[in-house]
Amino acid sequence: MLQRKRRFSIGVLLRTSLLATSILYASGFAFPAMAAESGGEIQELKQQMQAMMQRIKELEAKQTKPVDEKVVAEEKKATDLAKAVQPYGQARLSVDNYSDDFGEGKDGAGGKGSTIKSNASRFGIKGEMPTSFDGTNMIYQAEVLYGAADNATNEIQWREGFAGLQGGWGKTRLGRLDVPYKTTLTTVDPWNDNAPQSRGFGGVQGSSALHASYFTNTAEYISPSFKGVNISAWYSDQLDDETSGIHDASPISNYQGGEAKGLGVNFKQGGLFLGADWIDVNATRIGTTSSTATANLTTGVVSSATTFSANNKMHNDSGWQAAAKYGQGPWSVAAFYEDVKDLGLGANTYVNGIYKIGNTSLIATYGLNRDATQYSNRDIDTWSLGTKYALTKTSELFAAWVNRSEDAYGSTPSKDYQILTVGMNAKFGY
Repeated sequence: MLQRKRRFSIGVLLRTSLLATSILYASGFAFPAMAAESGGEIQELKQQMQAMMQRIKELEAKQTKPVDEKVVAEEKKATDLAKAVQPYGQARLSVDNYSDDFGEGKDGAGGKGSTIKSNASRFGIKGEMPTSFDGTNMIYQAEVLYGAADNATNEIQWREGFAGLQGGWGKTRLGRLDVPYKTTLTTVDPWNDNAPQSRGFGGVQGSSALHASYFTNTAEYISPSFKGVNISAWYSDQLDDETSGIHDASPISNYQGGEAKGLGVNFKQGGLFLGADWIDVNATRIGTTSSTATANLTTGVVSSATTFSANNKMHNDSGWQAAAKYGQGPWSVAAFYEDVKDLGLGANTYVNGIYKIGNTSLIATYGLNRDATQYSNRDIDTWSLGTKYALTKTSELFAAWVNRSEDAYGSTPSKDYQILTVGMNAKFGY
């Protein structure tokens, strides 16, 4: 209202000044010399004054025009609809070459040679919409992995899926989730879902396979940020007699039935990130399940049998991790440490450094995996050098060289192998 009064006063003042000036010009009281000039000039001046006064009236009318509530409501409806249904996806493709030693033991990659690889290409839909709870929105996501380069029949898999609520009180989700224990690492790892990622082939390149894929049947709560601090809690639970995996990636899928839970805290402010997490697993049993089918050639009856093989290298217990990242100008550095020896998954360390020059990022990483009974206590060292070139805000070209060394164990000799990867991460949609 105060702003409108000011605009009105200015309009009145301008109109009064213009009117007085025109009268003075016409009468010759203020400017006798001008009054003595031809009548045509005076008439032209009057017309100019009238046009200026008309313009002032138009501006005043525009400034004081009431808000069209119907238009505002339609605009809000369109905005809410765009937020409610947000399709998106990623086509992540690379040309990868694996050295000779990589084929020995086939540590998750399927052998040596070159191939075109899909690196967790995906599509999905997500959204948020207001609810009848004041200040609270409903949120959801359904995401699918698809094989963008090879046999899609074998690579259509569900990824993260959830429904939840969020508001000033925080956020809660139910479903198959990237829990905070995983997102602490992904915050500091610049190579997520590409060959140099810290949770690489076989689940080890500086961190454990606890950071791969998703925990199933999970509930999660994340607090609102208070001066940069967030607190999180999550819980995965199976029925008492259920023996399905609490996680969908090997070897964590060996944990069958029971429960897993975690607590975390992180701090983000400026270029600094700090995070710490605790995890506990109490599965009903630990191992793998296989099914065999037998056909009776006489009767034609097919019978099936399920066999459980216990995994004595992994255990029910707890572990913890801590991570830090700091960026200043074109530089950023990050460090991560994870102690999950009591679970059979070792003591793991990961560090990286990034330097940006325009659209180009130069990236160096180093990872250590030690004392994991799941991997026969062998030492695994991984380092990588790579670069990314930003095509858009979210999409990029990339190239990287990965070197991995493994100690000998049992009858298996030591291995030293390399991966060369060149490709594109193309992200589209919301």
